[in-house]
Amino acid sequence: MLQLSHGIKLQIRHPILQGSRNFGNGEKSTLRVSTTKGVPSKSTDLKEALCEKIPLQYDLLRKIRRQHGSTIVSQITIDDIFRGLRGVNTIIRETSEVDSKLGIQYRGLTIPEVLTLLPRRGSSPSPEAVFWLLLTGDVPTMEQTESLIADWSARREKRKEWWLEAGDGGIVGAVLKSLPKTVTPLRRLSIALTTLDADKHTKSAIKNGAMKYTHWEYIYEDSMEILATLPAIVCLTGPQQSLKFTHHKEGDWVDFLLDCIGNISHIGKEGKKSLGEFLRLYIAVNADDDGGIPGAHVTQILGTAQPAISQALAAGIPAYFNEPRTGTMSQYVHFQTKVQSVFGVEPEKDALKSFLSVLVDKSSEIVAHKESEFGDSRYNALREFARENLPNDPRIKLSQDISGILSAIRESSNKKKIWPEESAIAAPIFELYGLKDMEFNQVFLCMSRALGAVASIIWAKALDTPVEWPKSKCTYSYLENVKNYSTK
Repeated sequence: MLQLSHGIKLQIRHPILQGSRNFGNGEKSTLRVSTTKGVPSKSTDLKEALCEKIPLQYDLLRKIRRQHGSTIVSQITIDDIFRGLRGVNTIIRETSEVDSKLGIQYRGLTIPEVLTLLPRRGSSPSPEAVFWLLLTGDVPTMEQTESLIADWSARREKRKEWWLEAGDGGIVGAVLKSLPKTVTPLRRLSIALTTLDADKHTKSAIKNGAMKYTHWEYIYEDSMEILATLPAIVCLTGPQQSLKFTHHKEGDWVDFLLDCIGNISHIGKEGKKSLGEFLRLYIAVNADDDGGIPGAHVTQILGTAQPAISQALAAGIPAYFNEPRTGTMSQYVHFQTKVQSVFGVEPEKDALKSFLSVLVDKSSEIVAHKESEFGDSRYNALREFARENLPNDPRIKLSQDISGILSAIRESSNKKKIWPEESAIAAPIFELYGLKDMEFNQVFLCMSRALGAVASIIWAKALDTPVEWPKSKCTYSYLENVKNYSTK
């Protein structure tokens, strides 16, 4: 039984859409269906399914602007301007939005709903299923998901020169090996995307005079090639700088990623399978984010302003150096390592509580923790994975002990609640699987976010969304405006 947002209950008999999951404080999520996405497409071709959606969305936008074009939706103050418009509603992003209580929502579905409703490969959805949802607004069937998996597999075969042929690592490998060792994986990924002939369909179409309203179709083709090959490109940015590739035609995005990672052979077949389950979950919960964060915003602006989608993705990647803003995985590992160096991996809770109490008194911010009324849905999903699959790891237990004690300390002092963010649980899980280079692991975050970024850019082109072009003034001009307003 699904609960619609306006109170109507809908009985679903499809096996994929049944069931519920527990992702937060013992409470089961309530499943519901987005009421804004229209009738689901039956096509197993993603581009064809998208073609069905575009005219409907275009008509909706035209109707909204005609009927409500002058309606005020946000009030901007001087403080807002000097805070970088943080929290002000000024951006349209069809793929996702952040709810203050429920966290990130993909096409109106919360993280628990996404993980429950989408077709799974193992215990979590394939990235292809997540991308289908982000691009079309439909919960895909297993047949539609498998169709996209097959499409991406065929596309990466056609683009082997990027990542496999012409020497070890193809074009990308040759370029990245010439870089100094000091260049970080994030910047390596950015450089890799700028070196590719990844916009040939769009450039050829524009050169040959294709009508503007058809440009999205060519950007779609370029985007699919980038996404199909992205796992291999990501692995080439890592410490090994080469691929230990075992041909795997039948696998999804994560299977391909595992075939390309060269430093996990020590974990064995079962460990590799478990890592795959974790990576599917990690990618699913990080496939998109608030369009106002720097990485997403820069990518969206450039993707709207010019036809080269690979350049737009490359430009946004460096901004993920310090994401999430509450603390990256590298920062959290540094923090937890300090705790371990003083108390060991399994410290006494009283001693740990005393240490953290002093830390809370001295600082208003704790790495990978955030003041909020509600917990992070991404953290909850990853914590549930750890609870079910990695229950005895001392590093994960220490992470959870730290978060639990911090929450209890803040609650007892009557201050705002503090909740752990996903870095606090993702970092020790990556470590457990032998992926200890947190700078490299940060690239997995960019890889995940590329799904939402690409979907948003395709929609921006399909609807011919105008480039953001706000007007700027200097501080003295704003001051004069305020004085004139006060005088009036």
